[in-house]
Parts: sequence; structure tokens; C-alpha cells
Amino acid sequence: MALGQHSSIADLLPFGATPDDLYVLLAGIAAFLSVYAVGQSITERDTLGPRLKALQERRRELQDGIKSSKKRKRPQDDDKPLTRVIVEKLHLLQRDQKAKIMQRLIEAGWRSPNAIFTYVFFTFAMPILFIVLGFLVVKVDWSDLGGLNGLRLTLPIIAGYVGLKLPDIMLVNQRNKRWHAIRKGLPDALDLMMVCAEAGLTLSATLGRVARELGISHPELADEMGITSVEIGFLPQSKTALEHLQQRVNLPEVRGIVSVLIQTEKYGTPVAQALRVLAKEFRQQRLLRAEQKAARLPAIMTIPMILFILPCLFIVVMTPAIIQIMDELSKR
Repeated sequence: MALGQHSSIADLLPFGATPDDLYVLLAGIAAFLSVYAVGQSITERDTLGPRLKALQERRRELQDGIKSSKKRKRPQDDDKPLTRVIVEKLHLLQRDQKAKIMQRLIEAGWRSPNAIFTYVFFTFAMPILFIVLGFLVVKVDWSDLGGLNGLRLTLPIIAGYVGLKLPDIMLVNQRNKRWHAIRKGLPDALDLMMVCAEAGLTLSATLGRVARELGISHPELADEMGITSVEIGFLPQSKTALEHLQQRVNLPEVRGIVSVLIQTEKYGTPVAQALRVLAKEFRQQRLLRAEQKAARLPAIMTIPMILFILPCLFIVVMTPAIIQIMDELSKR
């Protein structure tokens, strides 16, 4: 295409596709995403199975750590997933990065040994995939890279940058969703812990009981408490297990609970009274957050009201008067 000519959507589409084909494809994608979102919202998920599997894996890891005299069998290449084989062959994972990446994955709730290899693989593959898709979507005339062709090259570059940042964005989003769900269930968990402590249960039994009771309403929090209960039963000191909980869920509320439990075990103070105070404080904080969201609504609704509500209101109010005026002018 010459530099002075105008471009259309048909010129940008590959393989002789027409704009109608593009519209049909976008409509099909939108319909699929809508049906998928509705199906995910009404589907009842089994949260007990994955939680029990995670507890069994953590129990097995602790048993292997205690029985260190027995040599663990190294997994063969046939037992490894494809992503792990590719990452190890290409040396994409550095030793100094492994602990940091694994900590981020654990915070997001992904504790599988192969999760880190899957994350590194997609971090490496997604930019390449998005760049290739960008070149497929945009027709680039390599003989003339000036003008419009030069602008077309920016789309694959932007697509590659999006592919590079997409795994991190998904990881942070999953971690924030998980932490939000855990924060919502903390007051109820503290009430149950207080009841169990007053009944004379140990800390390990208390956390295990709370994990079973909260398995349906707050599965994320039940998962963390179940793992902590298993670690307390295996590790020599419960303080270590509580510190692991704080590392997995780096929230101020969880840090406060861990500090209280460590201090009560160290100084022998009543656990139930401290948990009662914490539960009351967390409920007040949850109420304050709800009030803050309600207070922000007027400022948030100002722009949508100006852009969408007021024009419709003006149309409804002014249209009859305008029609009447036009009728009067036409009669004259």
C-alpha cells in the first residue's frame, strides 16, 4: 500500500479475511466467555478434595524431612511434566530466583512442586506467542517499513510486552483474591478458635477443628489452618509452624494472630481472652472498610452519572418539548 492511501480494516486482516469474519469471530468469543462465566458462577465446586490432597502432600513432605536417613527416589524424566523438562533443558530457572518465585506462588495458593516450572515456562513462552500472534494479525510489508508499516510493527511489540507481564498480573490477582477471602473469614475463625480453646483443645486440634468447620464457607482459610495444624503435629516447635503461616499469608491480621498465639504459648496467658479481643477488633475493621466503600460511592458515581444518566434524563425531559415546538413551527 502506498504511503498516501487510506487503510481499512480489510487491509489489516490476514489470510484474506473480511470484516464480517472478524465481527463473527468476536461475537463468538463474547458468547463463549458469557456462557463460561455464567457456568462458572452456578457450578458448585468441590473444595474438599483439593484441600485434603494439599494436606496429604504437606504431611508427606514433613515425614520425608523427619526420615532423612532414607534416600528419596529421584523422579525420572518420564515422570516429569513437559514444562519442567523444557525449563530444565533451557536453564530458564536460576537458583537465586527459585526461593523468591516459590514464595510468590505459595502466597497465591499454588504449592505443587511443578508450579514453579509451569510459571517460568509461561513467562518465557507467552511473550513469544503474543509476538507471533501480533505478526499474524498485522500485515507488515518488510520492503517498506516507513509510514503505516512502521506503525504496524508496534502492535507485535506491545503484544509481546503484554505477554511478558500477563503471568505476573495473573499471579498477583490470584494472591489478592485469596488474601481477601482469608481476611473475610478471620472473625468467624477466631470465634471458633475461642470456643475450642475454652473447651480445652490443644492448638493443633483447635486449628484442625476450625479447618473442618470452615471448609465450605471459607475454603482458603481452612486450607491454611489445616496445613498449620499438620505442621504443628510434626515440627518440634509450634512457633515454627505459626511463622510458616505468617510467611504464606502476609496479612497484618494474620501477623497479629500469630504474634498473639506465640506470646500466649510463651508466657502462658489465656488464649481465649486474647482471641475474643482480636475477633472484636477484626469485625470493627471489616465494618470500617464497608463504611469506607460506601463513602466513596458518591465520588465514584459522579462520572457515570454525568456521562450516562444525565444525557438520558435530558433526552426524556426535553424531547416532548422539542417535538411540540417543531409541530408548532410546521403549522405556521
